[in-house]
Amino acid sequence: MGVMPPPVTAAQTGDDGFESQDQSGNDPRQFSTKFMPYFRYTKLKNDLEVKELTLFGFFAFDGRFGMTYELPIAKEIDYSDVDDFKKATKNGCPPGSGSGGLPPVQPNPGSGGNLPFDDLECDGDNMGVGDLTLRFFLRPKSLEWSFGANKDKNFSVLPILEMTAPTATQDVLGGGAYILSPGAALVFDAPVDMMPFKLGFFAMMHFYDFSAFRDDNRGPTKRYRGRWFWMQPLAKPTEEFTVFDLTGLYMMPELQPVYDFEAGHFSAWIAPEFGKIPQPGHVFYVKPGWAISPEADKGDRQFTFETGYRYFFD
Repeated sequence: MGVMPPPVTAAQTGDDGFESQDQSGNDPRQFSTKFMPYFRYTKLKNDLEVKELTLFGFFAFDGRFGMTYELPIAKEIDYSDVDDFKKATKNGCPPGSGSGGLPPVQPNPGSGGNLPFDDLECDGDNMGVGDLTLRFFLRPKSLEWSFGANKDKNFSVLPILEMTAPTATQDVLGGGAYILSPGAALVFDAPVDMMPFKLGFFAMMHFYDFSAFRDDNRGPTKRYRGRWFWMQPLAKPTEEFTVFDLTGLYMMPELQPVYDFEAGHFSAWIAPEFGKIPQPGHVFYVKPGWAISPEADKGDRQFTFETGYRYFFD
């Protein structure tokens, strides 16, 4: 999805700035308060499994400054089927120092894992609360440009600061570190005038994760993490609440390229989101995901499945 943004003019948008017409809750340029809980199942290439129910939302302080919050309130990590853990504990548990360790659980900050086996519980199955992640988004007017024949399309750059705090109730459920992730989102409308593609947009979010503070038993974090997606409406939603029809459908394929500078490892994951807007202000979606050439000893994802609901307060 490495699509370059279209040429933009030096002319800025109007005094009031660009207002997104997206109704799926996926446009980073849209600053409106939303509640977006989701459930996600993840299976890693090394057979570790994660199930998490997460409270997720966006709070708009105003039209140009907002914050997301993300907290797994019920998170289960099952590493009992990981071959290296089974080998380390075949003669008893805990296995003792020098027995190896569990790699990080996927590349997202606060995901868990990244612990020596002698620090893990012997049953291999842990449940509790995960790490809290906050993201602050800024939408400066000076970083918005209009383009297109009628100057009716928008290209925006949004500075982002993401912070992950070690709030997990068990060590294996979180990262054991304060992770800072400065970043930026480049978002632009589809540079075409053909329906329905003219209603879509592209977003390329870039983060650099690093550990500001960490527990002694955790390795350092230095990582590039991308989230690149194309949001494409397929059918206009109706004002009446509808479920069993084709109105309000959209798709949003996402690619996540990740490079771990500490491990010298590149990984990638792709996930198409399919959603239904039964009525403006309500969204249901499903999102299966697959890794591209995952490696078991790096903690790479193999398969994920996410489903969630979004409610707009304004």
